[in-house]
Amino acid sequence: MRTAREVFSEHGYERTTFREIAERAGLTRPAVNHYFPDKASLYRSLFDSARDVVVQAAVARAGEQRTLAGQLGAFLDAATQVDSQDRSFAKFMAASVLDGFRHPQLQDSAQRQIDQVREFLRQALAAAIDRGEIRADIDLPAVTEMLVAVLWGMGLYAGFLGTHDQLESVVAVLSRLLEGTLW
Repeated sequence: MRTAREVFSEHGYERTTFREIAERAGLTRPAVNHYFPDKASLYRSLFDSARDVVVQAAVARAGEQRTLAGQLGAFLDAATQVDSQDRSFAKFMAASVLDGFRHPQLQDSAQRQIDQVREFLRQALAAAIDRGEIRADIDLPAVTEMLVAVLWGMGLYAGFLGTHDQLESVVAVLSRLLEGTLW
């Protein structure tokens, strides 16, 4: 699965082949086909794995916090922890969103992944409004989308631009910004 995430991230859905995945993983092509009948089913499995390992785990960890800054910080910390163990998740998640919108057969998987993050953010913001942490007159949909963009951008940064140490520094600074202690 790690090798498949890496190959799809490097070449995109269209140019990735079972042959390359098998060769890089030290397997035969029929061995890959034994578990995945086609490229789309392998890709969907990778989406599901990323959602389970990164998004659902981060949402669960965020749910343990009592403040918006704590929830967002815990979400980011959980994603960063996954990145420290396997950098292929961030790279795949960033690249797969693009592939999901380029290929209609993958769009549902990409949209579910984004929608899960969007719903977590919307609920966290709404709860923060209810607690009086943030102003009640904010444009909730716009703030939610801004945070979706920030988190997706951080995933892109984690996967393709920065090192893990740089990612940890960026997450720490963003957490301070969210807590209101950066400036």
